[in-house]
Amino acid sequence: MSKTKRNYIPFIAGMATVILLACLISASLAKEDPPAAQPQAEPQVQVQAGDLRLACSEAGVALFGVERTAPGEKLKAENGAEIPAVLTYTDEKGEAHYYVEAETIGDILDVCYGVNYHKEINCVDFGAKPRLDEKGEVRLTPSGEPMWFAGDVECDIDYALSMRDGKKTGFSTAMGAEFTTSSGVTISNGGTPELSAEERAEKEQIWEEQRQEAPLKPEYGVKGGMYTEVDPAEVDLDSWSGTAMKKQKFQGDKENNIEQSFAFTPYLGEYAVITIENTGTEDASVFISRPNTVGNRRADAYFTNGVRVPAGGKLVRAFRIDPELPLENRLNLRASAFTDREAELTLTAEQYRFGK
Repeated sequence: MSKTKRNYIPFIAGMATVILLACLISASLAKEDPPAAQPQAEPQVQVQAGDLRLACSEAGVALFGVERTAPGEKLKAENGAEIPAVLTYTDEKGEAHYYVEAETIGDILDVCYGVNYHKEINCVDFGAKPRLDEKGEVRLTPSGEPMWFAGDVECDIDYALSMRDGKKTGFSTAMGAEFTTSSGVTISNGGTPELSAEERAEKEQIWEEQRQEAPLKPEYGVKGGMYTEVDPAEVDLDSWSGTAMKKQKFQGDKENNIEQSFAFTPYLGEYAVITIENTGTEDASVFISRPNTVGNRRADAYFTNGVRVPAGGKLVRAFRIDPELPLENRLNLRASAFTDREAELTLTAEQYRFGK
């Protein structure tokens, strides 16, 4: 994977960790049999415990000085109940301490997979969620353990899928995949077998079908974090404010993938623009996604999947920036050829202050 020096510095994820450690677990993530909700007087409820004081919704929540939850604002739980976003606890020495509802923390800090109660370890889990089957029940591993997606793991246990019909063909794990092709050849641990002429022709046909079906331009209006993809014609090119990358060439790695991460900032303007020039001999399939700020996951929030850039062609992707979501400032680009041959791209990343 090619790397380059970034001109835009991503916001430091360590800040998120510090805030997470300061937060109280929310009652909305309680166990299966939570106590019945008590009637609450408006605008707030105070509970006296000796000389201690607990108050609901006196304070709001802000990120970098921008209000995200107003003082007094109530949150709505999945069951429809209204719950406070912030609890204010005053200790016996008169000092106030603030506790933020857990799911609110996960949302504001853009935690991968959000926040979920993890029954097996009796913890509120930041960055993990249970893997559910078609009945909505937690899936189990072959040894009977509950399966959870974890935000710090690149590969989760999953089924491999046939390229031809999408049917489940075996387990794919962190150790690699094992599945059987239509002609009976087994591929295991990520290996690639020698293909017969018939199998090669079958693959070539599938690749060509995928190439023909791939869109030539993205869908506009798709949102991911602070970004909304828009028509590049919306950008005022006279309002250029900075260049993170200028015509840098990339070639596919040993797995025939090109990967590059970009970080933009609302402080440099309303629009981020990535120009993709296909300088190779193979059509390229391009994915752009918006990864979470805290944690990684295999299925990021993608914009239009697999946009085709023909050999010798150029594609401009433009994104309008929401200045109220400054943590969610990264975009990932991944590209490859539609065949097993090497792709080659030239990338430019710029930012503009205004639209037309």
